[in-house]
Amino acid sequence: NKRKTPNPNISHNIELGNSVVLGNPNAKITIAKFTDFQWPHCARSVSLIDEILAKYPNDVKVVIKNFPLGSHKQARKASQYALAAHKQGKFKEMYHKIFENYKQLRSNEDLPVQIAAEMGLNVEQLKTDAATKEIDDLINWEYGQLTALRNAYPETEQYAAGVRLAVPKFFINGREPLSRSIDAFSAMIEEELKK
Repeated sequence: NKRKTPNPNISHNIELGNSVVLGNPNAKITIAKFTDFQWPHCARSVSLIDEILAKYPNDVKVVIKNFPLGSHKQARKASQYALAAHKQGKFKEMYHKIFENYKQLRSNEDLPVQIAAEMGLNVEQLKTDAATKEIDDLINWEYGQLTALRNAYPETEQYAAGVRLAVPKFFINGREPLSRSIDAFSAMIEEELKK
């Protein structure tokens, strides 16, 4: 049973809410990235997003959505710490550092605390913020945004019914690109910019 391709013709409404935004907050193009801090594929996609933001500094913003998989026991805590770092204005740095060291999370779920100390953040404040209901609710909401797209559209010969729940998952102005490459992303961004 061959996996069907994403349907790039369908635009999903993915609300920003209070999710973290990288890049120009007023950009015309929004890329939503659903991610898990313990997943190698998510770690590899960090450079893709950095490249896109460098290529389109004014036109593209990237919204980070947390989708910690149940099988990754430390991923949720990493999301909580990253969002806590955001409260101290250091999300992007924390996000990069966790992904650079993601293999160590399994044996040390408090790795982000060490990173925070190295970055000069207020560690006690970070721990307090990470444990708040506000951050917990945000992760639950983001997680639910992707699961809600499971049955987002009817199945056809070419396309699966709804969105496959796998990460990293990207939506460019609500549309799912066919592949995770700078070329595929750029082509879709150029299309959206012409609209």
